[in-house]
Amino acid sequence: MILVKASPVVTSSLRENMCVAAMRLDPEPQWVRLHPVPFRDLADESKFRKYQKIRVRAIRPRSDRRPESWKPIEGSIRLGETLGTDHGWSARREWVARLGESTMCDLIERNKLDSGPSTPSLSVVRTAEPPELLIDKRDKEQLDRWQQLADAIDAQSSLFDDPAHNKPKFEVTPWRFRYDYRCLELNCRGHQQTIVDWEAEALWRRVRHRGDWRELMRQKFVGELWAPSRDSVLFVGNMEQRPRNFLVLGIFWPPSQALQTSLDIFS
Repeated sequence: MILVKASPVVTSSLRENMCVAAMRLDPEPQWVRLHPVPFRDLADESKFRKYQKIRVRAIRPRSDRRPESWKPIEGSIRLGETLGTDHGWSARREWVARLGESTMCDLIERNKLDSGPSTPSLSVVRTAEPPELLIDKRDKEQLDRWQQLADAIDAQSSLFDDPAHNKPKFEVTPWRFRYDYRCLELNCRGHQQTIVDWEAEALWRRVRHRGDWRELMRQKFVGELWAPSRDSVLFVGNMEQRPRNFLVLGIFWPPSQALQTSLDIFS
């Protein structure tokens, strides 16, 4: 079942890929990282949604030691049912709960020496209070490098792709969105982690031409997703080459159990 689709990136080999965090349902619930996934180039019948069950053939990558990582075999994705938000997200909540939770401090400590077969690199993390959203400009050198890759892949596409294929050009986002929060570890000194959820960039593109776009981003990623009526947690994952560096992959924000109980009483 798909949990997160990270923002697409362009690699040095001029391929557009994304990383997908999911949970394996068979034989038992466990984290899975699918990478690389050329999502925007997939056929329509293979383009999955969040919380959709899929079948996919995959192999273990040679260069990635993280235990959850799998490389999908091209053309093997088959779509299944999508879990909705009925009854307080009960179907989604039941599955996510079976993954368990960790503290961010513990995850970093366990990845201190390096990644490996027994070291978790994906997890659910609960925050001590709603996080703060930080928005800052990306480094110019990094942006220039990414833009060069994006221009190169767009030029390559115009030469070899079917003209009828209407995929939008790859757009580099000049802003970085981060969460600043404390986890539930005693004496946690706080964490600042980049949000790579595709939905963050999608929202920015919708509101970027407005003068109050920063406030609109905060309204969504703090005010709405972390409202008192929500039982929100983070989906986090680390970087292959820097295992102590974790990213916020996405937010799971079902209605709080107390709210759902009240709704059930009066329904």
